[in-house]
Formats: sequence, structure tokens, C-alpha cells
Amino acid sequence: MWLLTALLLWVPVGGQVDPTKAVITLQPPWVSVFQDEQVTLLCEGPQRPGDNSTWWFLNGTAIQTLTSKYSITAARVSESGEYRCQTGLSVPSDPVQLEIRRELFSVPVLRASLSLPLLEGNLVTLSCETTLLPERAGLQLYYSFYVGSKTLVDRNASSEYQILTARREDSGSYWCEAVTEDGNVLKRSPALELQVLGLQLPTPVWFNILFYLSVGIIFLVNTVLCVMIHKELQRKKKWNLEVSLASDSGKKVTSHLQKDRYLEEEVNCLEQQEQPQEKAQQKNP
Repeated sequence: MWLLTALLLWVPVGGQVDPTKAVITLQPPWVSVFQDEQVTLLCEGPQRPGDNSTWWFLNGTAIQTLTSKYSITAARVSESGEYRCQTGLSVPSDPVQLEIRRELFSVPVLRASLSLPLLEGNLVTLSCETTLLPERAGLQLYYSFYVGSKTLVDRNASSEYQILTARREDSGSYWCEAVTEDGNVLKRSPALELQVLGLQLPTPVWFNILFYLSVGIIFLVNTVLCVMIHKELQRKKKWNLEVSLASDSGKKVTSHLQKDRYLEEEVNCLEQQEQPQEKAQQKNP
């Protein structure tokens, strides 16, 4: 019973099995690509209602995918071979032979020959460097140079580009491309940031002389002022000391005079007391 049901699913409305083959198309439409390039295989064919399952085969072996699109993001040599696909109501497609070849040259690197820091007016030489495989030593490459989204040189045989007189406006993100003569292989370099600084004029000699002369005069004036202030402080200190000594001496003299006067008064008082006694003795012999 289940076998009959399966056969009925394969029979279209007209009562005959549709022998339509699935068809493989390529994006981009090249059957020969290089390593690390991207290629997408699309399978077109009749499908069962509500079922879009697709089977892919590489060299007769099923690939684990059920979608109508098979993408190779970074092609490898091991992915070369005979590709077929089949949809729900189709027979296997004709084979498509996909060849993945080794890369012809390495990813270019953009280098800058310049003096640092990069100042306005300097010469800048940009070099788009890449390495060809030994068996492709005679391959002609063409180079393009860009800054941001602006094209500086488009597909030139020279791998160098020069900025004869750098300006601030030349600052930006530079990159280059290397492409084969037939245009089938194109590789882009990483970006290189360049920053052009404003021109720095040298300091005049007279300015340096004036600057150091001013510093010397200021130092001399400060030294003289320090000496004068020091002498003035020493003079005031000496004067205060003399005044203090004079004051102490005056106090001592005054003290002696008062003491002498007191003694003198005491002597006078004693003499006055002795005089009546002497007179009494004279009256009474």
C-alpha cells in the first residue's frame, strides 16, 4: 500500500512521470576558479508540492545539504570535481565539472616609503607588493590604487604610486588591488592609514638668542634682589640687637643711681639721729 502511495506521488496530473532533469547553474558562471574564491551552485528542477528538498552529489557521493543552493565561500583544491543535483520530481542533473586551481599570486600588501613623521611637502611612495607562484613567474599583473572610495590609478602595469608633495588633504585610508590580465583573479590589500601633519617651520636663531638672554637677565636680577634683601635683613637684625643692649644698659644705670640715693638718705637720717645725743652729752659732762 505504501509503495503504491509513493508511486502516485511521482505521477503528475497527466498520468505520466515527468523525466525533466535538474539543471545546475553557477554564480559567477565560471567552471574554473582559484583557491579562496567564492562560488555558488544553484539547482533548478520540479519539486513536490510543499517540498523543496534538493540532493547534491560530488563525484557520486551525496553531500549533506537539502537546499537548492550550495555555496563554497573559500574554494579549496579538494572541492574540485563532478557536481550533480536532484530535486523531488527530477532525475539527476547533467554533471558540472568544477575545477579549483591554486592561487596565482598572494594577497597584495600596500607599503609606504616615507620619512616619519609625514609632513606636508614630503614625497610618499606607495608600493603594492605581491608574490607570484614560481610556475606563474611570467604572469602580467595590473595594479590599482585607492584612497577611501576614490580611485587614484586604475589597472596600471606599475606596482608603485607616488604622492610627490604630500598635503593634509592627502590623509586617509589607502589600499590597492592586483588583477590578472584577463581579469579573472583580483585580490585586494588591507588598508594602510596615512596621516599628513602640518609643516613645522624651524625656530629662528635670533629667537633662541633672545630667549636665553632674557632667561639670563631674569636670573641675574633675581640674584641681586636676593643679595640685597639678605643684607637688609642682616642690617635690621644688627640694629635691633644694639637697641636691645642699649635698653638693658640704661635700666642697669638707673638701678645703681636709685640704690646710691637710698643709701645717701639712710646716712643722712643716721647723722640727724646722732646729733641730739652728742648735744646732750656736752651739756652733762
